[in-house]
Amino acid sequence: MTRPAPASSGFDWAALTRQVERNQAALDALAGDGHDACARLLRQRAQALASAPAPADEGAAADALEVLAFDCAGERYAFETCWVERALPMQPLTALPGVPAHIVGIAMVEGEVLAVLDLRVLLALPLKDIAEPGALVVLRGEDSRFALIADALAGVHKLPSSSLGHSLPALAQLDKSFLLGVAPDRTALLDARRLLTDSTLVVHADR
Repeated sequence: MTRPAPASSGFDWAALTRQVERNQAALDALAGDGHDACARLLRQRAQALASAPAPADEGAAADALEVLAFDCAGERYAFETCWVERALPMQPLTALPGVPAHIVGIAMVEGEVLAVLDLRVLLALPLKDIAEPGALVVLRGEDSRFALIADALAGVHKLPSSSLGHSLPALAQLDKSFLLGVAPDRTALLDARRLLTDSTLVVHADR
């Protein structure tokens, strides 16, 4: 009975053997050339190490912003997580008469009634061929709390603040006071604090 051949580990042992043989040949040649050749080799290695790129700046980690990213109207947006109370699947909405177009209704979240804003209307995003909202992002400030609808959640990420630009075609008509910047991957970071403190966004009972 023949024993089955062992499964390949995926490592190229033949290539490693050839590399070891080449290294040994180089060492043998250096031994024949004497001390000067060894010194030259050491100098070359020192120069190579000196010219190697410096490790990544540790300050880059401190510069990074933790954000919750989500999709809306074919683009990706994000809020800093310090303003995000929670994210949850889309909840049933109750429409309200006589409210601005950006307020799509109210939702019951853990026994509390929240106003729900449509970011697509608020940012004047194109409304054709968009996905059905699939999630709510609840923002909370000192004096206000409301939810925004999103097509889908994209998770928590890190965005280096130094890399944020201000160019995104879909935001051409956007009030720039809502925009903190655009990451290289086209994630638009929105100003949650600005949204939470804008008194024109929420309709109060006495209005």
